[in-house]
Amino acid sequence: MFEITEKEATGEVAEIYQDIRETMNMPFPQTIWRNLATKEGALQWVWYSLKPIYQSGAVAHYASELRSSLDVPSISTIPESAFNILGISDQDRQHISEFLDSLNFGNSQNIIGLSALYSDPSNEAKTKTFKNPEKRKYSDLPPLIDPDTLGKNEKALFDLINQIGQDVSVGFPPAWSRGLARWPKLLPIIWNILSMIEADGRLEQLKQKTKDEAFKNSSILASRINKIPPPKIGDQVLEQLKRLTQGGIPRALPVGLLLHKLFHTSS
Repeated sequence: MFEITEKEATGEVAEIYQDIRETMNMPFPQTIWRNLATKEGALQWVWYSLKPIYQSGAVAHYASELRSSLDVPSISTIPESAFNILGISDQDRQHISEFLDSLNFGNSQNIIGLSALYSDPSNEAKTKTFKNPEKRKYSDLPPLIDPDTLGKNEKALFDLINQIGQDVSVGFPPAWSRGLARWPKLLPIIWNILSMIEADGRLEQLKQKTKDEAFKNSSILASRINKIPPPKIGDQVLEQLKRLTQGGIPRALPVGLLLHKLFHTSS
């Protein structure tokens, strides 16, 4: 088990999930939070330590700057006729667009916020104040797919897609691929696009820029976190967060921004 889902969560875990949704302005707590909940004391330690920098609006501010700084490759939105041929309804397309937008919104916050837990603090801009972003409106999005429920060919392609640009394992499959696997006819398109930007080096460049831009601010925020004693597995948790923020999210964020361009709908 790599996560405790929202449906399974009870007691303090369920309360923290709700707190994360409200504080981060998200429709769901992302996989890293649900994964931390499987480790004794980890979710509580990480969230209560970092909540002040999320709650202040600082993380959201720097995350917005990060998303704006990433020049993902120019790509044409898939036309409506192509979605019709693939059997993807307008509602499905809306869900895909909203899901990717939410994921990018959350990933851009988490690469900055989570890395503040292990960054060396800086005294820069300690007194700076930030505005909280306006509350976002969300639809009821479908749950993420369990990869084991996919057919043989879909699972094989799912696994190939998850290997593109992957440097390290973070202990769970990326949420963007689990979300999009609900529409398996999209998987060949996703594989083709990501394979091309990996082959010509653009994906690696985007990963590096994501890290460079994110880590400029993590040390500033490190001086604002709530320092509480770590659990016994604190070192193990920090190592996972390093793999996630230095390997997992630097890949997931530009990929998510690119796919949002590809599948975006304004309806």
